[in-house]
Amino acid sequence: MREPTVTWRRRNFLRALPGRLRVALAILVVPLVIAGVVWFFVAGGGLVPSAADVQGEPVRTATADGDRVFLMTSQWRTYRTRGTRTGTSYTKLLVDVWGFDAATARPVWRQRIADDRGGVNMGRKILGVQGGVLWLLDGKGLLGLSPRDGAEVADNATLEAANPALRGVMPIEDRYYRFDPQGLSFTAADGRDWRLTGQGSATVPDGPRLDLDAQRAPARPGISIPANTAGGIGTWAFYTRGLNINGKMWLGLLAEPEVAAFREQGVIGGVDPARYPRARVWSARIGSKPTFFGPKATFTDFKPLPEGPEFLTAGLLEDNRCCHRTPILLFKPDSVLVLHRDRLGAAGRLKLTRVSGPLGRPLWTVELPATELEAVMPGETSLVLLGRRDEPPLFPRRDSRPESIDQLVSIDLRTGALGAYGFRIRPTASHDLPASSTNP
Repeated sequence: MREPTVTWRRRNFLRALPGRLRVALAILVVPLVIAGVVWFFVAGGGLVPSAADVQGEPVRTATADGDRVFLMTSQWRTYRTRGTRTGTSYTKLLVDVWGFDAATARPVWRQRIADDRGGVNMGRKILGVQGGVLWLLDGKGLLGLSPRDGAEVADNATLEAANPALRGVMPIEDRYYRFDPQGLSFTAADGRDWRLTGQGSATVPDGPRLDLDAQRAPARPGISIPANTAGGIGTWAFYTRGLNINGKMWLGLLAEPEVAAFREQGVIGGVDPARYPRARVWSARIGSKPTFFGPKATFTDFKPLPEGPEFLTAGLLEDNRCCHRTPILLFKPDSVLVLHRDRLGAAGRLKLTRVSGPLGRPLWTVELPATELEAVMPGETSLVLLGRRDEPPLFPRRDSRPESIDQLVSIDLRTGALGAYGFRIRPTASHDLPASSTNP
Protein backbone atom coordinates (compact mmCIF):
# COMPACT_ATOMS: atom_id res chain seq x y z
CA MET A 1 0.00 0.00 0.00
CA ARG A 2 2.94 2.35 0.59
CA GLU A 3 4.19 2.49 -2.97
CA PRO A 4 0.98 3.80 -4.58
CA THR A 5 0.67 6.36 -1.77
CA VAL A 6 4.19 7.76 -2.38
CA THR A 7 3.64 7.86 -6.14
CA TRP A 8 0.34 9.66 -5.72
CA ARG A 9 1.96 12.25 -3.45
CA ARG A 10 4.72 13.03 -5.94
CA ARG A 11 2.34 13.45 -8.85
CA ASN A 12 -0.13 15.55 -6.91
CA PHE A 13 2.65 17.70 -5.48
CA LEU A 14 3.36 19.05 -8.97
CA ARG A 15 -0.36 19.48 -9.70
CA ALA A 16 -0.77 21.42 -6.47
CA LEU A 17 1.85 24.00 -7.46
CA PRO A 18 0.57 27.39 -8.67
CA GLY A 19 0.50 27.76 -12.47
CA ARG A 20 3.13 30.49 -12.60
CA LEU A 21 5.55 28.41 -10.54
CA ARG A 22 5.10 25.43 -12.85
CA VAL A 23 5.84 27.67 -15.83
CA ALA A 24 8.95 29.03 -14.12
CA LEU A 25 10.20 25.53 -13.39
CA ALA A 26 9.60 24.55 -17.00
CA ILE A 27 11.56 27.58 -18.21
CA LEU A 28 14.49 26.53 -16.03
CA VAL A 29 14.39 22.80 -16.58
CA VAL A 30 13.70 22.57 -20.33
CA PRO A 31 16.94 24.40 -21.40
CA LEU A 32 18.90 22.16 -19.05
CA VAL A 33 17.36 19.06 -20.60
CA ILE A 34 18.10 20.34 -24.11
CA ALA A 35 21.71 21.16 -23.14
CA GLY A 36 22.07 17.68 -21.68
CA VAL A 37 20.85 16.07 -24.89
CA VAL A 38 23.21 18.20 -26.98
CA TRP A 39 26.11 17.34 -24.71
CA PHE A 40 25.28 13.64 -24.90
CA PHE A 41 25.18 13.50 -28.69
CA VAL A 42 27.81 16.11 -29.60
CA ALA A 43 30.19 16.50 -26.70
CA GLY A 44 29.37 13.25 -24.97
CA GLY A 45 32.06 11.56 -26.99
CA GLY A 46 34.36 14.41 -25.95
CA LEU A 47 36.14 17.29 -27.59
CA VAL A 48 39.34 15.39 -28.29
CA PRO A 49 42.21 17.72 -29.15
CA SER A 50 45.81 16.75 -29.72
CA ALA A 51 48.71 18.43 -27.99
CA ALA A 52 50.46 21.12 -30.03
CA ASP A 53 53.26 19.59 -32.09
CA VAL A 54 56.29 21.60 -33.24
CA GLN A 55 56.73 21.46 -37.03
CA GLY A 56 60.11 21.73 -38.73
CA GLU A 57 63.00 23.84 -37.50
CA PRO A 58 62.80 26.71 -35.01
CA VAL A 59 64.90 29.83 -35.51
CA ARG A 60 66.55 32.09 -32.94
CA THR A 61 67.33 35.73 -33.65
CA ALA A 62 68.05 39.04 -31.93
CA THR A 63 65.37 41.69 -32.41
CA ALA A 64 64.87 45.26 -31.24
CA ASP A 65 62.49 43.87 -28.60
CA GLY A 66 64.89 41.21 -27.32
CA ASP A 67 66.23 37.76 -28.10
CA ARG A 68 63.48 35.66 -29.70
CA VAL A 69 62.81 32.07 -30.75
CA PHE A 70 60.22 31.47 -33.48
CA LEU A 71 58.59 28.11 -34.13
CA MET A 72 55.53 26.62 -35.82
CA THR A 73 53.05 24.20 -34.26
CA SER A 74 50.14 22.16 -35.56
CA GLN A 75 47.24 20.91 -33.48
CA TRP A 76 44.17 18.87 -34.36
CA ARG A 77 40.81 19.62 -32.85
CA THR A 78 38.45 16.67 -33.26
CA TYR A 79 34.76 16.56 -32.35
CA ARG A 80 33.27 13.15 -31.62
CA THR A 81 29.59 12.41 -31.50
CA ARG A 82 27.47 9.38 -30.71
CA GLY A 83 25.18 10.35 -33.56
CA THR A 84 27.47 8.97 -36.30
CA ARG A 85 28.64 5.49 -37.17
CA THR A 86 32.34 6.34 -36.85
CA GLY A 87 31.96 8.46 -33.72
CA THR A 88 33.71 11.40 -35.40
CA SER A 89 31.96 14.38 -36.89
CA TYR A 90 34.87 16.46 -38.15
CA THR A 91 38.48 17.44 -37.49
CA LYS A 92 40.15 20.85 -37.80
CA LEU A 93 43.85 21.55 -38.14
CA LEU A 94 45.17 24.64 -36.37
CA VAL A 95 48.62 25.88 -37.43
CA ASP A 96 50.25 28.59 -35.31
CA VAL A 97 53.49 30.56 -35.45
CA TRP A 98 54.87 31.54 -32.05
CA GLY A 99 57.34 34.11 -30.80
CA PHE A 100 59.09 33.19 -27.52
CA ASP A 101 61.38 35.15 -25.22
CA ALA A 102 64.67 33.25 -25.49
CA ALA A 103 65.66 34.20 -21.93
CA THR A 104 62.58 32.75 -20.23
CA ALA A 105 60.92 30.36 -22.75
CA ARG A 106 57.67 32.33 -22.34
CA PRO A 107 55.45 33.06 -25.35
CA VAL A 108 55.29 36.70 -26.46
CA TRP A 109 52.80 36.29 -29.32
CA ARG A 110 51.02 33.69 -31.40
CA GLN A 111 49.74 34.05 -34.96
CA ARG A 112 47.34 31.50 -36.49
CA ILE A 113 48.13 30.93 -40.15
CA ALA A 114 45.71 28.04 -40.79
CA ASP A 115 42.34 26.89 -39.42
CA ASP A 116 41.44 24.12 -41.85
CA ARG A 117 38.80 21.45 -41.69
CA GLY A 118 40.56 18.17 -42.46
CA GLY A 119 43.82 20.02 -43.22
CA VAL A 120 47.34 18.66 -43.72
CA ASN A 121 50.74 19.88 -42.52
CA MET A 122 52.53 19.62 -45.87
CA GLY A 123 53.94 22.79 -47.38
CA ARG A 124 54.26 24.77 -44.14
CA LYS A 125 57.59 25.60 -42.50
CA ILE A 126 59.71 28.44 -41.16
CA LEU A 127 62.42 29.56 -43.58
CA GLY A 128 64.39 32.10 -41.52
CA VAL A 129 64.74 35.76 -40.59
CA GLN A 130 66.04 38.37 -43.03
CA GLY A 131 65.76 42.14 -43.10
CA GLY A 132 63.65 42.32 -39.97
CA VAL A 133 61.03 39.86 -41.34
CA LEU A 134 60.28 36.29 -40.30
CA TRP A 135 59.81 34.39 -43.57
CA LEU A 136 57.81 31.17 -43.78
CA LEU A 137 55.61 29.07 -46.05
CA ASP A 138 51.93 28.85 -45.06
CA GLY A 139 50.86 26.17 -47.53
CA LYS A 140 49.71 28.76 -50.07
CA GLY A 141 53.00 30.51 -50.69
CA LEU A 142 55.47 32.85 -49.05
CA LEU A 143 54.44 34.77 -45.92
CA GLY A 144 56.36 37.41 -43.98
CA LEU A 145 55.58 38.16 -40.32
CA SER A 146 56.76 40.93 -38.02
CA PRO A 147 59.12 39.50 -35.35
CA ARG A 148 57.66 42.00 -32.89
CA ASP A 149 54.04 40.84 -32.83
CA GLY A 150 53.52 38.30 -35.62
CA ALA A 151 51.56 40.70 -37.84
CA GLU A 152 51.56 39.88 -41.57
CA VAL A 153 53.84 42.26 -43.48
CA ALA A 154 54.43 40.46 -46.82
CA ASP A 155 53.22 37.62 -49.01
CA ASN A 156 53.27 36.45 -52.63
CA ALA A 157 50.99 39.31 -53.64
CA THR A 158 53.25 42.02 -52.18
CA LEU A 159 56.31 40.54 -53.94
CA GLU A 160 54.42 40.45 -57.23
CA ALA A 161 53.25 44.04 -56.77
CA ALA A 162 56.80 45.23 -56.07
CA ASN A 163 58.34 43.16 -58.87
CA PRO A 164 56.21 43.05 -62.07
CA ALA A 165 58.37 40.27 -63.53
CA LEU A 166 57.09 37.96 -60.78
CA ARG A 167 53.38 38.42 -61.52
CA GLY A 168 51.78 35.04 -61.91
CA VAL A 169 55.02 33.08 -61.41
CA MET A 170 55.63 33.22 -57.62
CA PRO A 171 56.21 29.63 -56.44
CA ILE A 172 53.95 27.90 -53.93
CA GLU A 173 55.69 24.58 -53.29
CA ASP A 174 58.42 24.54 -50.65
CA ARG A 175 60.92 22.74 -52.90
CA TYR A 176 61.42 25.96 -54.86
CA TYR A 177 62.51 27.97 -51.80
CA ARG A 178 65.98 28.07 -50.21
CA PHE A 179 67.36 29.85 -47.16
CA ASP A 180 71.13 30.08 -46.79
CA PRO A 181 73.71 32.35 -45.06
CA GLN A 182 72.91 35.06 -47.64
CA GLY A 183 69.17 34.89 -47.05
CA LEU A 184 66.07 33.82 -48.94
CA SER A 185 66.10 32.78 -52.59
CA PHE A 186 63.58 31.00 -54.78
CA THR A 187 62.97 29.71 -58.28
CA ALA A 188 59.98 31.27 -60.04
CA ALA A 189 57.56 29.26 -62.15
CA ASP A 190 59.33 30.51 -65.30
CA GLY A 191 62.59 28.90 -64.12
CA ARG A 192 64.38 32.12 -63.13
CA ASP A 193 66.18 32.34 -59.78
CA TRP A 194 65.51 35.29 -57.49
CA ARG A 195 67.09 36.42 -54.23
CA LEU A 196 65.56 38.61 -51.54
CA THR A 197 67.44 41.84 -50.83
CA GLY A 198 66.96 44.18 -47.89
CA GLN A 199 63.60 44.35 -46.18
CA GLY A 200 60.04 43.52 -47.13
CA SER A 201 59.42 42.66 -50.76
CA ALA A 202 62.66 43.93 -52.27
CA THR A 203 64.09 41.18 -54.46
CA VAL A 204 66.25 40.90 -57.58
CA PRO A 205 67.10 38.23 -60.16
CA ASP A 206 69.73 35.94 -58.65
CA GLY A 207 73.09 34.91 -60.02
CA PRO A 208 74.69 31.45 -59.70
CA ARG A 209 73.55 29.42 -56.72
CA LEU A 210 75.86 29.19 -53.71
CA ASP A 211 78.44 26.41 -53.64
CA LEU A 212 78.78 24.14 -50.60
CA ASP A 213 81.41 26.29 -48.89
CA ALA A 214 79.22 29.39 -49.19
CA GLN A 215 76.22 27.47 -47.87
CA ARG A 216 78.24 26.50 -44.78
CA ALA A 217 79.64 29.98 -44.13
CA PRO A 218 78.43 32.10 -41.19
CA ALA A 219 75.23 33.99 -41.87
CA ARG A 220 75.45 37.63 -42.93
CA PRO A 221 74.34 40.34 -40.46
CA GLY A 222 70.56 40.55 -40.24
CA ILE A 223 70.08 36.93 -41.35
CA SER A 224 69.17 34.10 -38.96
CA ILE A 225 69.09 30.51 -40.18
CA PRO A 226 66.87 27.89 -38.52
CA ALA A 227 68.43 25.41 -36.11
CA ASN A 228 69.83 22.19 -37.51
CA THR A 229 67.50 19.63 -35.96
CA ALA A 230 68.30 16.02 -35.06
CA GLY A 231 66.90 14.70 -38.34
CA GLY A 232 65.95 11.29 -36.98
CA ILE A 233 69.25 10.71 -35.16
CA GLY A 234 67.85 11.97 -31.87
CA THR A 235 69.92 13.33 -29.01
CA TRP A 236 73.11 11.78 -30.41
CA ALA A 237 73.16 14.54 -33.03
CA PHE A 238 74.20 16.94 -30.25
CA TYR A 239 76.92 14.80 -28.63
CA THR A 240 80.61 15.24 -29.39
CA ARG A 241 83.73 13.84 -27.73
CA GLY A 242 86.06 16.83 -27.36
CA LEU A 243 88.09 19.53 -29.11
CA ASN A 244 91.62 20.53 -30.02
CA ILE A 245 92.84 23.74 -28.40
CA ASN A 246 95.34 25.59 -30.60
CA GLY A 247 96.64 22.26 -31.91
CA LYS A 248 98.49 21.69 -28.63
CA MET A 249 95.93 20.46 -26.13
CA TRP A 250 92.93 18.12 -26.35
CA LEU A 251 90.01 18.43 -23.93
CA GLY A 252 87.06 16.08 -23.80
CA LEU A 253 85.23 13.17 -22.24
CA LEU A 254 86.96 9.86 -21.65
CA ALA A 255 86.52 6.65 -19.72
CA GLU A 256 89.81 5.47 -18.24
CA PRO A 257 89.82 2.12 -20.15
CA GLU A 258 89.84 4.08 -23.45
CA VAL A 259 93.05 5.97 -22.74
CA ALA A 260 95.57 3.25 -23.66
CA ALA A 261 94.04 2.60 -27.09
CA PHE A 262 93.80 6.29 -27.98
CA ARG A 263 97.41 6.88 -26.90
CA GLU A 264 98.60 4.01 -29.10
CA GLN A 265 96.44 4.84 -32.15
CA GLY A 266 97.01 8.58 -32.11
CA VAL A 267 93.30 9.05 -32.84
CA ILE A 268 90.45 9.81 -30.45
CA GLY A 269 87.16 8.43 -31.70
CA GLY A 270 83.54 9.32 -30.96
CA VAL A 271 81.74 8.78 -27.67
CA ASP A 272 80.86 5.19 -26.88
CA PRO A 273 78.58 5.17 -23.83
CA ALA A 274 77.26 1.70 -24.67
CA ARG A 275 80.67 0.22 -23.73
CA TYR A 276 81.73 2.93 -21.31
CA PRO A 277 78.66 4.56 -19.73
CA ARG A 278 80.66 6.57 -17.17
CA ALA A 279 83.15 9.25 -18.24
CA ARG A 280 85.01 12.30 -16.97
CA VAL A 281 86.52 15.37 -18.58
CA TRP A 282 90.18 14.70 -19.45
CA SER A 283 93.01 16.65 -21.03
CA ALA A 284 95.88 15.42 -23.21
CA ARG A 285 98.84 16.92 -25.02
CA ILE A 286 98.83 16.86 -28.83
CA GLY A 287 102.07 16.19 -30.68
CA SER A 288 103.16 14.62 -33.95
CA LYS A 289 105.65 12.12 -35.28
CA PRO A 290 106.99 11.65 -38.80
CA THR A 291 105.81 8.68 -40.85
CA PHE A 292 106.20 7.56 -44.45
CA PHE A 293 102.79 9.13 -45.18
CA GLY A 294 103.55 12.38 -43.39
CA PRO A 295 103.17 13.65 -39.81
CA LYS A 296 100.91 11.62 -37.54
CA ALA A 297 99.19 13.09 -34.49
CA THR A 298 100.15 11.78 -31.07
CA PHE A 299 98.34 12.09 -27.74
CA THR A 300 100.24 11.96 -24.48
CA ASP A 301 100.00 12.99 -20.86
CA PHE A 302 96.33 12.02 -20.41
CA LYS A 303 94.94 13.44 -17.15
CA PRO A 304 91.41 13.74 -15.74
CA LEU A 305 90.56 17.25 -14.58
CA PRO A 306 91.05 16.95 -10.81
CA GLU A 307 87.69 18.39 -9.66
CA GLY A 308 85.62 16.95 -12.49
CA PRO A 309 82.91 14.41 -11.53
CA GLU A 310 81.93 11.32 -13.48
CA PHE A 311 78.95 11.62 -15.82
CA LEU A 312 76.55 8.95 -17.07
CA THR A 313 76.00 8.54 -20.84
CA ALA A 314 77.74 11.85 -21.45
CA GLY A 315 78.92 13.99 -24.34
CA LEU A 316 79.96 17.59 -24.84
CA LEU A 317 77.00 19.59 -26.16
CA GLU A 318 77.13 20.89 -29.73
CA ASP A 319 74.52 22.54 -31.98
CA ASN A 320 74.78 20.04 -34.90
CA ARG A 321 75.89 22.71 -37.35
CA CYS A 322 77.97 21.60 -40.29
CA CYS A 323 80.70 20.39 -40.28
CA HIS A 324 83.34 20.12 -37.55
CA ARG A 325 81.56 18.57 -34.54
CA THR A 326 82.73 21.45 -32.35
CA PRO A 327 81.30 21.67 -28.83
CA ILE A 328 79.71 24.87 -27.55
CA LEU A 329 82.38 26.91 -25.78
CA LEU A 330 81.63 29.41 -23.02
CA PHE A 331 83.86 32.07 -21.53
CA LYS A 332 84.27 34.04 -18.29
CA PRO A 333 85.14 31.45 -17.11
CA ASP A 334 86.24 29.14 -19.93
CA SER A 335 83.78 26.24 -19.89
CA VAL A 336 82.12 23.42 -21.80
CA LEU A 337 78.61 22.01 -21.44
CA VAL A 338 78.27 18.30 -20.61
CA LEU A 339 75.00 16.62 -21.64
CA HIS A 340 74.33 13.49 -19.58
CA ARG A 341 71.55 11.40 -18.02
CA ASP A 342 70.42 10.61 -14.50
CA ARG A 343 70.10 6.86 -15.18
CA LEU A 344 70.45 4.24 -17.90
CA GLY A 345 67.49 3.08 -19.96
CA ALA A 346 64.48 4.68 -21.57
CA ALA A 347 63.41 6.34 -18.32
CA GLY A 348 66.64 8.34 -18.08
CA ARG A 349 66.17 12.12 -17.94
CA LEU A 350 68.65 14.48 -19.56
CA LYS A 351 70.84 16.74 -17.42
CA LEU A 352 73.20 19.55 -18.37
CA THR A 353 76.31 20.64 -16.45
CA ARG A 354 78.60 23.59 -17.07
CA VAL A 355 82.19 22.47 -16.39
CA SER A 356 84.90 25.13 -16.04
CA GLY A 357 88.63 24.82 -16.60
CA PRO A 358 91.29 24.12 -15.73
CA LEU A 359 90.16 22.05 -12.73
CA GLY A 360 86.86 20.73 -14.13
CA ARG A 361 84.71 22.24 -11.40
CA PRO A 362 80.95 22.10 -12.11
CA LEU A 363 79.44 25.58 -11.98
CA TRP A 364 75.83 24.36 -12.14
CA THR A 365 73.74 21.34 -13.11
CA VAL A 366 70.13 21.42 -14.30
CA GLU A 367 67.70 18.58 -14.90
CA LEU A 368 65.99 19.09 -18.26
CA PRO A 369 62.25 18.43 -18.72
CA ALA A 370 63.09 16.21 -21.68
CA THR A 371 64.25 12.70 -22.49
CA GLU A 372 65.34 13.56 -26.06
CA LEU A 373 66.63 16.68 -27.82
CA GLU A 374 65.55 17.91 -31.25
CA ALA A 375 67.35 21.28 -31.55
CA VAL A 376 70.08 23.30 -29.80
CA MET A 377 70.22 27.09 -30.16
CA PRO A 378 73.11 28.78 -28.32
CA GLY A 379 73.16 32.51 -27.56
CA GLU A 380 75.32 35.00 -25.71
CA THR A 381 73.55 34.81 -22.35
CA SER A 382 71.22 31.82 -22.64
CA LEU A 383 70.94 28.43 -24.27
CA VAL A 384 67.64 27.37 -25.86
CA LEU A 385 66.80 23.71 -26.40
CA LEU A 386 63.89 22.01 -28.10
CA GLY A 387 63.19 18.57 -26.69
CA ARG A 388 60.39 16.18 -25.89
CA ARG A 389 59.23 13.67 -23.33
CA ASP A 390 56.36 11.21 -22.88
CA GLU A 391 53.40 12.46 -20.85
CA PRO A 392 49.79 11.38 -20.28
CA PRO A 393 47.45 12.37 -23.15
CA LEU A 394 45.81 15.77 -23.03
CA PHE A 395 42.40 14.12 -22.51
CA PRO A 396 41.71 10.61 -21.09
CA ARG A 397 41.49 7.90 -23.73
CA ARG A 398 40.56 4.25 -23.79
CA ASP A 399 44.19 3.24 -24.07
CA SER A 400 46.83 4.47 -21.65
CA ARG A 401 49.54 5.19 -24.21
CA PRO A 402 51.50 8.37 -23.42
CA GLU A 403 51.98 11.19 -25.92
CA SER A 404 55.32 12.70 -26.92
CA ILE A 405 55.11 16.34 -25.77
CA ASP A 406 57.47 19.01 -27.13
CA GLN A 407 59.37 21.13 -24.61
CA LEU A 408 61.04 24.50 -25.25
CA VAL A 409 63.74 25.07 -22.62
CA SER A 410 65.84 28.14 -21.83
CA ILE A 411 68.90 28.02 -19.54
CA ASP A 412 70.72 31.08 -18.20
CA LEU A 413 74.38 30.38 -18.96
CA ARG A 414 75.65 32.24 -15.91
CA THR A 415 73.36 30.84 -13.22
CA GLY A 416 71.78 27.74 -14.74
CA ALA A 417 68.28 29.14 -14.10
CA LEU A 418 65.80 27.19 -16.20
CA GLY A 419 62.60 28.21 -17.97
CA ALA A 420 60.39 25.78 -19.87
CA TYR A 421 57.28 25.74 -22.02
CA GLY A 422 55.45 22.45 -22.49
CA PHE A 423 53.05 22.12 -25.44
CA ARG A 424 50.51 19.83 -23.76
CA ILE A 425 47.95 22.61 -24.20
CA ARG A 426 44.33 22.87 -25.31
CA PRO A 427 43.53 24.28 -28.77
CA THR A 428 42.47 27.78 -27.75
CA ALA A 429 41.76 30.91 -29.79
CA SER A 430 44.73 32.25 -31.70
CA HIS A 431 45.07 35.43 -29.62
CA ASP A 432 45.32 33.42 -26.37
CA LEU A 433 48.72 32.53 -24.91
CA PRO A 434 48.15 29.31 -22.96
CA ALA A 435 50.13 28.72 -19.80
CA SER A 436 52.96 26.20 -20.05
CA SER A 437 52.05 22.61 -19.26
CA THR A 438 55.55 22.13 -17.76
CA ASN A 439 56.77 23.50 -14.46
CA PRO A 440 60.54 23.90 -14.58
